[in-house]
Amino acid sequence: MDAFAVFGIQTLFSFVVFGLLAWWFVWPWLKSVDRTTAFTALTFVHALRPIGATVLVASVAGTALPRDFAEAVAYGDLLTSLLAVITLIALRGRWPFAIALVWVTNVVGFADLVNALVGGVRYDIARLGMGSFWYVVTILVPILWIAHALAFGLLLRRRA
Repeated sequence: MDAFAVFGIQTLFSFVVFGLLAWWFVWPWLKSVDRTTAFTALTFVHALRPIGATVLVASVAGTALPRDFAEAVAYGDLLTSLLAVITLIALRGRWPFAIALVWVTNVVGFADLVNALVGGVRYDIARLGMGSFWYVVTILVPILWIAHALAFGLLLRRRA
């Protein structure tokens, strides 16, 4: 089986497994707690995005990835992580603009994932060889997409 097929299967299974987890357990819980608690839980996921900067480390990601792609991924993740930490502090402090920061963090983080997806397809990164960064893409990235979907679902949901 070639690298693209393995990459696709692993990514698909991550989306299915984490999607089921989100649908069966996370979404019902998020709907049952107050918005601040729900957004705090979802934002913590994005606070861990500095791991995306490992794409800049040759001993982790290899040297086959184009530098412009790697830098866009790394800096997009760092920006999202910084916004997430600020958002967590705002949520914890119950600042009046905390929900606006949830929006900003999710829009920026979502745009970063779209940019990485477009770049990944453009450069066919599954076939380039990305070293152990492969695990970030096939395991963590699906969690990020799902966390954004859940956050947008809550943001757009009418309050009961």
